[in-house]
Amino acid sequence: MHQWGADRVEQLAELVAAAAPGEDLSADELLTACLERPGVVLAAPDGSGAVAVGVGERGGEVVAEVRLLVVHPADRGAGLGSSLLERAEAWAADRGATRIELGGALPLPLWPGVAPGSGVASLAAARGYERREVRQALVVAPSFRAAAPAGVEVRRAVSDIDVVAVTTVVRSRWPQWADEVARALEHGTCHVARVASGAQGADAVVGIGCHSVARAGWVGPLVVVTTQRRRGTGHALLGQICRDLMIAELPAAYVPGVAEPGVAAFLEAAGATVVDRHERWVKPLSR
Repeated sequence: MHQWGADRVEQLAELVAAAAPGEDLSADELLTACLERPGVVLAAPDGSGAVAVGVGERGGEVVAEVRLLVVHPADRGAGLGSSLLERAEAWAADRGATRIELGGALPLPLWPGVAPGSGVASLAAARGYERREVRQALVVAPSFRAAAPAGVEVRRAVSDIDVVAVTTVVRSRWPQWADEVARALEHGTCHVARVASGAQGADAVVGIGCHSVARAGWVGPLVVVTTQRRRGTGHALLGQICRDLMIAELPAAYVPGVAEPGVAAFLEAAGATVVDRHERWVKPLSR
């Protein structure tokens, strides 16, 4: 296997377009998720297949995630997919990962998980992965709008004051989303909900809603402090996200990886519908 760097991202994009044309991944999205994160892209010598794997810490444990696995249609059925996964597992184990996941939850994902009954699911089972959970993907119409509750203002986080406030609250309350929120702030795709006064303190941040962090049209992170839930703050943030996506002429707001019933109910209250389901597959690694 050969390691590909940023200079090969266009070749990687061409391979992805041939292997998974429905994903419509851009070179910029691949560069961000696969080559600018702690990880590696390993490819067959002839460029007929590639795997991107990253490592990160979750719950005090080092875990690895396969961010991308593609084989050119003309080269399928010869074991290349299994060889790519084997190399990804070895790379992750050498860096201290205790397990590797397909469809995990490291920041900036390119895919929501493994499609049930797909070739990737069969490959994972053959290599000793275990299916752990099924998640839903829902879409919200870009026409969805919701007014903010009394005393709450929702606006795009572009001013220095808002950027600092959002960064501070994310680091303290939601550190697992720090990298993704930082990218949303950089690209102007983060909205913030603030209260002018009240129990939370003057002009406190009570929620954030981001989109198009890893892929255009994907929603998240979207989080609201406990005291503001079930009051309309989350829907107001979602409405502003949908407004952005309508202006960008995207067909829907896509919310991947929904596993909690409460999150699904929140989205369904905004008119969301389930469009597909994906699985998370996990394999322990020995060092």
